[in-house]
Amino acid sequence: MNYISGHREPVKAEELEKIPIYRSVFIRMMAAVAISFLVVLLGSFLVLYHNVMDSLKERTDAEKLQSFTQLEYNIDAFCREVEFLTERLISETVLTEMVFVGDVDEVTVIQMKADYFRGLSGILAQYTYVDSICLYNSEGMALIMDSKRNIIQEDNGAGSVFYKEQLKDGEPSFGAVKWCGGYTNRDFFALERKEKEVPCLCVYRGVYWNAHRAWLVVNVNLEHFTDIYYAPEREKVQPEVTYILDGSGKIISHPDERALGEQKGEEYRKGTAEGAYTFEEDGRQILCYPLRLGGWTMVNEMPLAAILKDVGNIRQIFVITVTVAVILAVLFPVFWVRRLARPLLETVEALKDMEDGNLGIALAEGEKRLDEIGLLRRQFNRMSTRIEELVEENIQIEETKRETEMKMLKYQLNPHFLYNTLNTVKWMAAMKGEEDMVDCLSALGDILQPMYRDASPFWTLKEEEEYIVSYGKVMNYRYGEKTSLTVKVPKELSGAVIPKFILQPITENAFLYGMPEDGAGMEIQIFCQKEEDRLILTVSDNGKGMAWEDMETLKGDIRAGMETKHIGLSNVNQRIQLLYGKEYGLCIAGEKGKGIRVTVRLPLRGI
Repeated sequence: MNYISGHREPVKAEELEKIPIYRSVFIRMMAAVAISFLVVLLGSFLVLYHNVMDSLKERTDAEKLQSFTQLEYNIDAFCREVEFLTERLISETVLTEMVFVGDVDEVTVIQMKADYFRGLSGILAQYTYVDSICLYNSEGMALIMDSKRNIIQEDNGAGSVFYKEQLKDGEPSFGAVKWCGGYTNRDFFALERKEKEVPCLCVYRGVYWNAHRAWLVVNVNLEHFTDIYYAPEREKVQPEVTYILDGSGKIISHPDERALGEQKGEEYRKGTAEGAYTFEEDGRQILCYPLRLGGWTMVNEMPLAAILKDVGNIRQIFVITVTVAVILAVLFPVFWVRRLARPLLETVEALKDMEDGNLGIALAEGEKRLDEIGLLRRQFNRMSTRIEELVEENIQIEETKRETEMKMLKYQLNPHFLYNTLNTVKWMAAMKGEEDMVDCLSALGDILQPMYRDASPFWTLKEEEEYIVSYGKVMNYRYGEKTSLTVKVPKELSGAVIPKFILQPITENAFLYGMPEDGAGMEIQIFCQKEEDRLILTVSDNGKGMAWEDMETLKGDIRAGMETKHIGLSNVNQRIQLLYGKEYGLCIAGEKGKGIRVTVRLPLRGI
C-alpha cells in the first residue's frame, strides 16, 4: 500500500454536499441489498399476510378485553365514590334546609344560604374532580357553586339547558341516581366573556324534605373522568383512542374535546346482554364494551395497519422464510460489497500501522474520489497529522515540566547543610543569651527542614500553615515586627493535600512589595475555604497595592508564564496548571492604596 506524506488541508463542510447521490457508496450498497431482499421477501410475505392479520386481530382483542375489564372496575369504583358523595350531601343539614325555605325572615334566609355555600366549599376543596354542585329546590330557586363563584338563580335558572332537558319533567324514584353526559358548565350558568367551557359528567338525584322535593346535581370534570380509562402511555400507537358513548350513541367522554357530542351508529351499541364485540370500519378495528353504568358503551378504535405490525406469533414460518431470503440476498450483492469495501480495508491497514507507532502517515487519495470513501481517507490524513502534532505538544509539556523542576532545584543551596549550620549558630546564640536570635534561627530552621525531610512534592494544608507561620516569624524579625501574619485553616480542611510551598512565594511578595512607603505596619491574612470540589486559598494584605495598569501587566505576564519582579508568582501559577490543568491557578486583584488579594484555586484532594 502506498503512503504519501505532507500536510492536508481541512475538508470543508461544503465538500460533503458535492457528493452526487448516484456516487454515494452507501446509497449503492443499500440499493443493491434492498433490491435483493425485496425480490425474495415479497412473495414470502404475501403468503403470510392473511394468516398474520387474523391472528393479530384476535390477540389484540383479547388483550383489550382484559384491559377493559380492569378499566370497568376503575370506572365503577369512581362512580360509587361520586354516588357516595351525593348521599353525603343529602345528609348535610345545610343542604336539606334549602329544599324548602318557607316563610322566614330575610336575614335568616341569607344566613341559611351562607351556611349552604360554606358547607359546599369544603366539599369542593376535598373532591378536586368536582367542577360544580347545583341544588334546584322546591321553590324554584337554583343554588350553584364552583371553585370561582356562588350563584343564586330564581325560577330554577330559566336559562339552564340541563334543567330543561333532564329535570323539568323528571320523576325519579326516591334515592335513585342518574348519570348523563354531553353538558358543560355553560349549561348551568352564564360564563364570563373569556371564560373557557368545562365539559362535565352530571350525576343527579332527588332530595326530599317531608312533602317537598329538590334536585341535587354534582358535575364531575370530564377531563378527570377520562383519565380513569384513557392514558396515552397505555395506548400502543398514537392513532389508537378509547372513548365512551351514552345509551343514545352520543360521545360523552373523549380525549379530544372536539369529538364530544358526535353521534355514532346503531352498530356501536347492542347492550350488555350481548357482551363485548368487534367489527371493522374504514380500516379500523372497533371494539365495543358495554358498561353497567347508565347503558353506556366503552369503545376502542385501533388502525388495522398498527395491529399488523406485530408478527410474533408466526415465528417458525418467519425464521425459515427469512433464512432462505438472507442466503439468496447475500450471494447477489457480495461482489459489489467487496469491490466497494476495498478502500475501507486499506484505511484499516493504515490504522494498524498507526497503532504500531508509525505516526504522520497519509493515504494516497489516487483519483480524488468524491464519495464517502474519499472523504473518509481525507479525514484519516487530517487525523494522522493532528495526532503527530499532539504527540509533539505532549513532549513540549513534559519538557516544560522538567525545566520548572530544574528552576526549583537551582534555588536549593544544600538545605541540609544549612540546617545543621543554623543549629550550631542557634546553640551559640543560646549560650550567649540572645533569645531573639535563637527564636529567629529556629523559625529559619523550620523553613529549611521540609526541603530535605520529604522528597514528595505534596503535603497537607496543616503542614503548609506551619511552614508559613515560621516564614512569617523570620520576615517579622527582618522588618522589625511591623507586619501581622494571620493564617486561618478550618479544622475540616487541615488534611487537604496541596503542592508544597504554594503560599510562600505569594506571602513573600506581600512582605516585599506591599509594605507602605511611610513605614507603617501591614496585615497579611490567609484564609482557606471549600467551594464544591475546589479548595480556595486567599492571601490578602492592606499594603500599598498597585496601580491598575501595573496590575493588568502583571496578570498578563503570569498568564504567559513570563518572569516578573514579583518573585515566584508565575512559577506558582505554572506549577498548578501543569499539575491540575488550565482551570486552576492564581487570580490577582487589588487597587492602589488598598492592598492586594491573591486567590489560589486547587482541586480538593485528600479529604
